[in-house]
This record gives sequence, C-alpha cells and structure tokens, in this order.
Amino acid sequence: MKGIFGAGVATAFEKNNIYPRIKAIYGASAGVMTGAYFLSRQTEFGASIYWENLSKNFVSRKDFIIGAWQRLQDEFIKTVPQNKLRDALNIKYLMSIVKNEKRLNTQKIISQNIPLNVKLFNLDTHAIEYVDARRSDILKILEAGVNVFPYVHEISIINGKRYIDAAIMDTIGLDFLRRKYPNEKIIIVINGQIERKLRYRIKNIIEGKFMQWMFDDPTLYKLHASAEDKLTKDLKNIKSDPRVLLITQKKDVLVRLCTTDANLLLQMYSLGIEAGQHALQGSFMNSYSRQPSISSMNSLQSSPGQAGSLQAIYPRP
Repeated sequence: MKGIFGAGVATAFEKNNIYPRIKAIYGASAGVMTGAYFLSRQTEFGASIYWENLSKNFVSRKDFIIGAWQRLQDEFIKTVPQNKLRDALNIKYLMSIVKNEKRLNTQKIISQNIPLNVKLFNLDTHAIEYVDARRSDILKILEAGVNVFPYVHEISIINGKRYIDAAIMDTIGLDFLRRKYPNEKIIIVINGQIERKLRYRIKNIIEGKFMQWMFDDPTLYKLHASAEDKLTKDLKNIKSDPRVLLITQKKDVLVRLCTTDANLLLQMYSLGIEAGQHALQGSFMNSYSRQPSISSMNSLQSSPGQAGSLQAIYPRP
C-alpha cells in the first residue's frame, strides 16, 4: 500500500503536464499501475483505488498466514491443490477494479507515443524482460507486472511465456537504465524507507526459499537472496551519480504494507504530491532545456503489497 506515495508524485507530474518532456516509462510491481494511469492521464483517478477500493478485499493477513502454511505443507508434508492455495494479495480483485469500477483508458495508452515498459521476470529463462504494454493484451501484461510471488500463486502466460513481477529480484535496475540512457537524467521515486536493515535481507531469504519450493528451482532462491545486495549497490550509486535524482518520503507517516486506513493513505498520497511538486521546482529538473522521460516505476518490496519507485529520464539538449 506504500505505492500510494509514488502515485502522489505522478499526480504532481501529471498536473504540471510534463508529458512533452517524457521519453519512456518503465514499471514494476506497484509502479506498473501508477505508470499506466499516469500515461492515460488518469493518475488521480487511479490513485483513489488505494483508499476507496484496496482498503478492503485486497490484502488479507489471514490468507497470508494460511497461504504460507499451505506452501510449507506442499513442500514437506502433502500436495496442496493449486485451486486451494490462499494468497495474501487478491490480484483478480485489483484487476476487476482496473477493468470496471476505475476503468483504465487502455486505448489512450496504446495510441500515444510514450512506451509503457513493464518489468517482468521470465520463469523459463530466468531473465528480466521489459515488455512494451502498448498492444491489445495490455491488461494481461499489467497483471503479470503485479503478480507478486510468493504472495500469489497464479502465473501469467503471455505468448507462451511464463511471467511474474520482476521487482522482488531487482528492485531498481539502475545499471540497465544507465546503459540504455547514457546521456539522460534519471529520477527515482521510492515508496518507503531507503535505509536498509537486516530484516529486509532475512525477508528476501525467506521469500527465496518459498519461491524455490513453489517452482522446484534453486536459481529463484539465489536471485531473491541477492536482491538486497543489488538494491544496496543501486542506492549507493544513485548518491554518487549527478544524473540521478532520488525522491523519497521525508516525513514519517505510519503507512505499512498492509495499511487500509483511508486517512493514512490520503496523508501519504499528499506527501507524494508535495514531493513531486518540490522536485519539479528544483534545479535538477530544470537544468536541461529538454525534460526527462519517466523511465521506470518499480517497487521496493518488503512483504505483501510492496512499496514503489518512480524513475524518470531527461534527454540532454
């Protein structure tokens, strides 16, 4: 639920109409939907999903506990049928909102010039792929981008390939962005704390073991276990790179990953708008005559319902 901060930043960007300055958008996890509603010019509408819809029927602590026990049973005691598995996150409910109640204008995304690249993990090749969602199966791609394993169990199949959310294994992917855009500026918005603590590393190890058990694939454990090292490296490189601006929460608002209190979510959303406005007024955003492209909206994961990061790129004049 901490992704509401990034939605606030994107709302500020939309209200200031920075679209002519945008080159591309990359999205992962919570950032997939933020990027989609931003490109459809519905950012505020999409953000309202957090406090009006996801405050109920989306995150389940009960199903998190039951689901964890079922996954342990399936590995060590007895097989649990796939249709009986419980998930901490109700992705189908989220997608029903996107398709109906808070209908995303997918045609607007598909028809415009700014690509929406969704960060996915290919389970067969163990590779991260950036899939441009501007195509007829856009909703399938968006759903794959928010399939946060091991907190869900249904795999997305797109053109015969098995995909899940890639952010849990590579949160930011700074090296990729810097290689692809060697002459541009990058903005990264992180939802949540950037100070890394021991519990995050332990969390990654536990998630990795569950992933290994669910897919009988030791490589998935290794990728999860090393995720914290990648993130720490990216955060360190961000601090030393003048081309990269990090936007993060400055005030302490008690919004946890399972927070459903509408008032707290709205406070975090307001902080995001404030941070976005501040960034737009800063020297970083105005040091080039041409402006950045939102290059990526990723997720900082720490348990069900991850926090997000928004990344933007400014072409040089």
